[in-house]
Amino acid sequence: MNATLLSLEQTPPLSVPVRFFLTAPLFGILASLLLLYYGGELFDNRWNIHTLALTHLLTLGFITMVMFGAMLQLLAVLAASPVPHPILVSNILHISLTLGILSLVAGFLNSYNWLMMQSAVILLGISFIGFISLVGYCLIRIKDSNPIFTAMSLALTALAVTAILGIGLGMLFGFKINLPFPQILTDLHLTWGLIGWIVLLLIGVAYQVVPMFQITPAYPTRLTHWLVPLIFLSLLLWTSFYLLALFNQVPVLVPQILMGIIGIGLSSFAIATLTIQKRRLRKLPDITLNYWQVGMLSLLLSVILWLAKIDSILLITLFIVGFVLPVIQGMLYKILPFLVWLHLQNQQGNNPMKRIKVPNMKKIIPDKQARYQFWLYMLAFGLLIAAILLPYSYLNSIASIAFTLSFLFLAYNIYSAVWLYWQVNREIARIV
Repeated sequence: MNATLLSLEQTPPLSVPVRFFLTAPLFGILASLLLLYYGGELFDNRWNIHTLALTHLLTLGFITMVMFGAMLQLLAVLAASPVPHPILVSNILHISLTLGILSLVAGFLNSYNWLMMQSAVILLGISFIGFISLVGYCLIRIKDSNPIFTAMSLALTALAVTAILGIGLGMLFGFKINLPFPQILTDLHLTWGLIGWIVLLLIGVAYQVVPMFQITPAYPTRLTHWLVPLIFLSLLLWTSFYLLALFNQVPVLVPQILMGIIGIGLSSFAIATLTIQKRRLRKLPDITLNYWQVGMLSLLLSVILWLAKIDSILLITLFIVGFVLPVIQGMLYKILPFLVWLHLQNQQGNNPMKRIKVPNMKKIIPDKQARYQFWLYMLAFGLLIAAILLPYSYLNSIASIAFTLSFLFLAYNIYSAVWLYWQVNREIARIV
């Protein structure tokens, strides 16, 4: 594992990213229970308020929760530009994001309850404004030009657009502020959130973690330099021409062409990832490789359905559950053990006694445990796709139970790794 380009001495306390990692699976469990309770109703259409609650439990509660923690960590070790006062900052961001998500979901489940929506707007506003401001400040301080930092910067810009649209829509329901064309703004919010914020950041992080942890060749240089800027620019142009097309100012074909360019960009990333993974130097089994392969194949299928204008519920499910969730889970199974190992090594330092052996990454989260959770996830994912194709069937309940077990197992693996850290850390403290 090549970590020579990392600024390991800049890493923040383990509690900074881990609090986000520990919370994320709990929102996944809540999403699974929501699916169990409402069943096939969630697949009627994406405007159903219960479907909106489920979607935000996954996109904010699981995905963004992990990405917040990862960004606070990566800024320090990749860019040598740590967030100031990391413990205080992470506490404020974590609490406001967690309570904001819970308020938003409660607002959806109670038919846009105005008090809950107002609380969500305030709390999520604090978390997103704080995160965007602080991370933006850290990115501005970076002197080097690097495709990873470019991806982070453009993803952060997309998050700002997503947050502005989302908070505006929240104010529509919480503060009764009139907004023109709320359905159109919702489409923009969804597109900027999924493609601009989530995908661009995942691509940027992949440039580092896939070669580093999966022992693959680096991504092609040309791809890393043009892919993210091309997707971002296409998304920006698409937004303008999409609005113009709605008012018959330009042909509908223009935004469709731009969507096609974005689809080509996403497909290029998926194909490049699968290609370099085939050329990995270490041929030993790696469960995180399976997570990434599922994610890349789902991304390719999502692009096909997207360009073919196939059912939106199936498309969004395939994109979020089939692409984003496995990639993030695969990242967690590499990043968390590495951080635990790194912090234990730092705690032990040059201890001459050397009585405590720091566990290696394979023992922090054993492959066997990660593999069990992977197959639970695959079972749940397959059942969910079947439930969408056959709504109002018993498959809804089975899929939700399988997802609940999958997220519970993921939580167990994450909590076990953190518990191991505290146990070994206490032993090191006694000797040192």
